[in-house]
Amino acid sequence: MCFFFPVKAVNPIDGFRILPLPQKIEIGEKGGLMGDELSHITVKGNFTVPVLGELLDRLPGKNGNGKGITLILTDSDTPVSAEGYVLEVGKKGVTISARAQAGLFYGCQTMEQLMEDSRDFGLLIPFMKITDYPAISYRAVHLDTKHHLDRTEYYYRMIDRLARYKINGIIWELEDKLRYSRRPEIGAPNAISKQEMQAICRYAKERHIDISPLVQGLGHAGFILKHHWELRENPASDWEFCPSDPRTYEVQFDLYRDALEAMPESKYLHVGGDEITAIGIDDRCKATGKSPFELQMVWLKKVCDFAVSHGRTPIFWDDMPLKYADLWGLITNDLSDEEVLKNWNTSRLDEAIKMFPQDCIYMRWQYGDPTGLAHRLLLDWYHKNGLRVMAATAASMGDTPFMPRNNSRAQYIRDFSELVAQNNLEGILSTAWDDGSPHLETVMRGFIAQAEYGWNPGGRTIEEFIDAHACREFGLSGKQMQFLSEMEKAAFFFDGALVTSGHRNPSWGVTTTFKLIDLPDITNPGEWSAKYKKLLDRAQEESVRYGMIVNGLNEARRNALRNRYTLEVYRQTSNLLNYPVRLLEALALYDKAPNTEGRQEALKTIGAVCDSFSVVKKDLENVYSQTRFMQNPDGYISDQNDHNHLAALTNNSDWIFLYEMPMVEKVKKWLDKMEIPVSVNRK
Repeated sequence: MCFFFPVKAVNPIDGFRILPLPQKIEIGEKGGLMGDELSHITVKGNFTVPVLGELLDRLPGKNGNGKGITLILTDSDTPVSAEGYVLEVGKKGVTISARAQAGLFYGCQTMEQLMEDSRDFGLLIPFMKITDYPAISYRAVHLDTKHHLDRTEYYYRMIDRLARYKINGIIWELEDKLRYSRRPEIGAPNAISKQEMQAICRYAKERHIDISPLVQGLGHAGFILKHHWELRENPASDWEFCPSDPRTYEVQFDLYRDALEAMPESKYLHVGGDEITAIGIDDRCKATGKSPFELQMVWLKKVCDFAVSHGRTPIFWDDMPLKYADLWGLITNDLSDEEVLKNWNTSRLDEAIKMFPQDCIYMRWQYGDPTGLAHRLLLDWYHKNGLRVMAATAASMGDTPFMPRNNSRAQYIRDFSELVAQNNLEGILSTAWDDGSPHLETVMRGFIAQAEYGWNPGGRTIEEFIDAHACREFGLSGKQMQFLSEMEKAAFFFDGALVTSGHRNPSWGVTTTFKLIDLPDITNPGEWSAKYKKLLDRAQEESVRYGMIVNGLNEARRNALRNRYTLEVYRQTSNLLNYPVRLLEALALYDKAPNTEGRQEALKTIGAVCDSFSVVKKDLENVYSQTRFMQNPDGYISDQNDHNHLAALTNNSDWIFLYEMPMVEKVKKWLDKMEIPVSVNRK
């Protein structure tokens, strides 16, 4: 079904920030009612009340004398979508009507937000009619637990927040974080049991969120092949299965069965299948006489048949066919339209189309700008060949550790959501890769952006979304959340401020060997500052930025009406991002000191900054650990991990401080050589 949305919609309800923005709001006669005037909530008919938010749930479920909220299930004058609803505010109260329970649930979520704004800001809810429905039927987010687990209660809280914003799907990348009963060697010692996962899924289903598993197959198989060496395509790598060994499918299908039992009502089975680096090199594969691409598609057909036979729709990342067809570079590189048209050739895909399973959904992942010509041409090719396609954008990239950047990637999410709606794709997934394992509170704004633009792609601008997010999540204005944009900028400097070589950016390939910056030479004062002038100039800029962040965070914490934990995560993250700046400034003071007395004072400052690192580290770990487990359990076996993901470098949280810990130790040794007691507590 095709839904239409305006090119730009303006919220006609001054002061209210409904998120996602409804499709249509009609203001009635002058006047309105306050949220606290509503005295009860009842149903008209024989059906159960949906799960309610905090404010609606306080209302008694019986008829009262005052103004109330009436829920109606009806096919009359309601949107065709099962998730659509009509919300009318009149002199006698509020009616919410829909043709299905999902629509009633979402109408109640909108009413909850109206009442929240009325309470928080003293706003009169105007007499009006909202007609609302989603432009995209499947609006999902991605939970990637390959490198960490959060506490079970946090998943329940997250589900409540996602449902509040009308997200209706989660694709959960399990890897070794499920306790597989058929293959117990695969699950980590702290893995979630099938019974715990079933309970989480039931809770989500009550809030109209489907949780479906992603169990990596063919590639990204280190969590399996670190135990099953006999199934490796390359004995030296745990990255790929051998697709020609029947035992591959015995193991893979056992994991699928366990995952589907843990998520018994899931719609999909995501089979992975991306980023394969070596197929066809093993004797078992060579004996088949098939090409690497043919072997991949044989594997895909078998796993798709399994999914369909178990009542699930298979989903497959689509990059490998595009690499086979030499189209990947055209889609991922920033090329002019002329260059794209000159080199665009789908002949290899056209020849291979018979190998594409028709019952599979091909997940078209594009984490940057999706509006390029090559990307749009590819969507046309899929459409012409009758293949089902789902989009995958990103709320958090693996290449940006500690926190997402660029306004939580909201513009890319918005653009891809528009393409999905225009091309009637199957849905959209907002990924959140765990390669750099940012705290999920820092990812949440990207998830909420997906909720906003998956529901109404042509609604708000990015600036309007930022303002609506600030209001909904914190009871603040967009201006009061400006510190978050500054934090995103600060993260770029933090990434490599203390090294001259090496990467901790997962998409560039994390390097465990790196070169820390040099330290000042007492015999050549000023030389160090000259050598690192550009770095120190940037540090000075970042110091000013940090002051802005601290002021903004302090104001937000004083005025926030909710989600103070999120602000505390931001606060501790910003303190970590600022630590290299403080250390660089202290070293510059020593290098530029005009005399011995000045150098001695500078050394004390350097010592104090070194001493403070343990506090920064401890404070961050204490806050993060309120929701996530900060280390792997005893006996945990790490993957070889072909990509060297940052968060896989240590079994505890030391990977977060990859450069900072050795730099502090280097500076301490340097201080010790000075033989000056710069700090009484320094060890």
